[in-house]
Amino acid sequence: MDPGTVYSALRRSSEFNVGVVFATDGRISAFDLTVLRDDRGFFPSYVLAPVVRKTTLDRFPHMQAPLERLSAQLDNDTMVALNAAVDLQGQRVEDVASHFLRSRGLLSGP
Repeated sequence: MDPGTVYSALRRSSEFNVGVVFATDGRISAFDLTVLRDDRGFFPSYVLAPVVRKTTLDRFPHMQAPLERLSAQLDNDTMVALNAAVDLQGQRVEDVASHFLRSRGLLSGP
């Protein structure tokens, strides 16, 4: 199912009052929705972590430092902003990612 479908349903007040969404989705605040506290720890925490096979890292050890720098900069607030740029402003994923990487000094070039 398209993750955007839940937002369409929630915007129609007569249809649904609750939906399951990703906490880093930029549409939450844009549509004035409230994220409920998960006081029972039902939903897993989605902490960004680069995952690389050991054999790949052994072969390309220079990958480790840039991946660590990247993951250190992708907190929930940043992910919300990046997702909003795509979902609300209609920007292309590639453009948003490229701009983010360049603005943080993680990518050089044109």
